[in-house]
Amino acid sequence: MLKSPRPLTADEIDELLSGDAVARLATLDAEGFPHIPPRWFIWVEEAFYMTSIADRPHLRRLARNPRAGICGDIELPEREDGQRPNRQVRAVGNADLLPDTDGIWTRRITEKYVRGPMAAHRITARSGDERTAIRLRPRTIVAVASI
Repeated sequence: MLKSPRPLTADEIDELLSGDAVARLATLDAEGFPHIPPRWFIWVEEAFYMTSIADRPHLRRLARNPRAGICGDIELPEREDGQRPNRQVRAVGNADLLPDTDGIWTRRITEKYVRGPMAAHRITARSGDERTAIRLRPRTIVAVASI
């Protein structure tokens, strides 16, 4: 028997948003079809921040139509009963495109995800690219766990 999802606790939301789960950013093309590329992100001051190399298709879509959605989730290992519980945070809102001056946002985001002996080099290289920051301030957030 499947159980209904339950709301995440504040601690579970913080854990998911501060962890290294990749989010998917939904944007709409000119015909109204969704495109959902994976994005690294950070959650700062009640907003999702992502960056992208300038002039990528999702940036052009957001410039034309700022309505967007994002979903970050983690799936737990399979249990003995065959279920794979997951936790997810989904949000929708309007996205703002901002210059990533001096690669500040890219550096902060990359530091969250990149580890190992080459991390410092990789962080410096990524933050040196010309990038655009995406800020998504949610209108609504849904944070649930399937059990």
